[in-house]
Amino acid sequence: MSRTRFAVTVMATSVAAGAVGCAMGMLFAPASGAEVRRRLAWRARDEYRAMGRSCERVFERAAEQAREELQLGAERVFEKVSKGRAS
Repeated sequence: MSRTRFAVTVMATSVAAGAVGCAMGMLFAPASGAEVRRRLAWRARDEYRAMGRSCERVFERAAEQAREELQLGAERVFEKVSKGRAS
């Protein structure tokens, strides 16, 4: 298993365990069923938004890396083409 895949697996397991722990804590807390459901819904929406922001940051970093790699590639091609004309 690659290091990246292992890291993603560990992160996903941690998030899932945290969510289950949070849900169990709320279910066994002294509150009415309606209050527990309201809290769970609020927490789920909050986590959904947090994951969206995290994914957005990852995609932005990936796009920036892709732009840098494309720029470097274009510069290398330009250098090779320029050298070919000079010969």
